[in-house]
Amino acid sequence: MNGLRAEIWSRLAVEIEQGPPARRKKAHDLATMAISLLCEDIEAGTRTEWDERRIAAARTMGNGCAAAGWPLDEVLELLGRAGEETVAVLAATPGTAAGRLKALAETCNRFLRELLRGYQETTLAVASPRSAAHDDAVALLRGDAATDQGRFAPAYAVLAFRTVSASTVDESVFGEPGTGVLTALCEHGGYVLVPAGDEETGFARCAGLHAALPEKTWAGVSWQKTGRLPAGRAEALDVVTAALAARRPPGCYLLGDVLVEYAVLTQRPVADLLVAKIEPITRNEVLLETLRALLAADGNRSKAATALIIHRSTLDYRLQRIEQLTGYDPTSLRQLHILSTALTAHEATTTPPPPLPLEESD
Repeated sequence: MNGLRAEIWSRLAVEIEQGPPARRKKAHDLATMAISLLCEDIEAGTRTEWDERRIAAARTMGNGCAAAGWPLDEVLELLGRAGEETVAVLAATPGTAAGRLKALAETCNRFLRELLRGYQETTLAVASPRSAAHDDAVALLRGDAATDQGRFAPAYAVLAFRTVSASTVDESVFGEPGTGVLTALCEHGGYVLVPAGDEETGFARCAGLHAALPEKTWAGVSWQKTGRLPAGRAEALDVVTAALAARRPPGCYLLGDVLVEYAVLTQRPVADLLVAKIEPITRNEVLLETLRALLAADGNRSKAATALIIHRSTLDYRLQRIEQLTGYDPTSLRQLHILSTALTAHEATTTPPPPLPLEESD
């Protein structure tokens, strides 16, 4: 956590530690994610438009609060305080222009609005009647029905998906009743259990179902024996989170497709080290855009310069600056790979992961 975020966190830490013990960790995680979202514009030095990923992140936080049973007034009080302290810290920073404070205040308001929508969406979804297939899917994903083998297939492919669509996906897109496919859906995503004898068959069926989902949807697939479906749910969610953190395009992914990103998510000390290396670049919009263009061009500098509409010498100067700030030479394929991994680490640790609740108590 850099100096700005640490200062904001220090102003909230005492209040969070004085909260109910059962909610301290959740409050800690929630405040950390809120600070990360609110600080993105400050660290970039410019106002960033809210894209689908940021909207999904804020609404997902609202989803999680509602699913955990937090009273709405307590959630808004905590996150409102996070916004207030972020503005206060920036206002106390010498040389801060009034325009930046106004832009940050607008970001805070947008954040709270999107979070409130996410909270309300989950509340409505929980109140909706659920089918028997939904109840079976929830029981299997929680491990509560694994011993009732007579009713279920020996193995399933777990499809966890996250969409930026504003409404719950209709169950009918996953096939007619009687196919053995089970669903547990919520706002902006959910889970689909597809009977499959092996991973290859399961992924092929899940990829077909994914094609029927809204256009901008990220999905993760994990094939597991019926008794291990809770582990499959966790893995599929990690795959979705890793794909989002790595800015992968919407699609259907297996763990093998995002191994590096997954390793970053599960090894926090390594992630922190990588984040420290890449942080100077993430605070410089021009260098960050340059690095991403070079990665998109697979290290081809001529293609990157063309994509950025700059002269090759300008690109080379920027790449030298990246090397000076990080210690890694982006013109070396091996070191460019390290920078790519570090950038993924930054995305993974500053972008809230997308929990998809099974029930209000999840």
